[in-house]
Amino acid sequence: MKEQFFKITGSIVHEGEIPEDDFSMFVKAIDDRDAVQKIRETLRTQAPNVAGRMSGRVVIKGIEKRSVPEG
Repeated sequence: MKEQFFKITGSIVHEGEIPEDDFSMFVKAIDDRDAVQKIRETLRTQAPNVAGRMSGRVVIKGIEKRSVPEG
C-alpha cells in the first residue's frame, strides 16, 4: 500500500485549570486511521508528561489528506 501525507490538527486537553494546547502536525501514513495512531503515539512519548504519562488527552479536530506537505 502506498503511504500518503496527512495534516492532523487538534489539541491536548489538560485536567484542571491549565488551558488546552493546540497542535498541527504532518505525518506520512497508509490511511487516516494510521495517521491518527502515529500522531497519538508521538504525542504520548514527546509531549510534556508527569511520571511517564502525558498530562491530558489528545482531541483530534481535523484530518486533511495532502499530496505534498506545505512548508
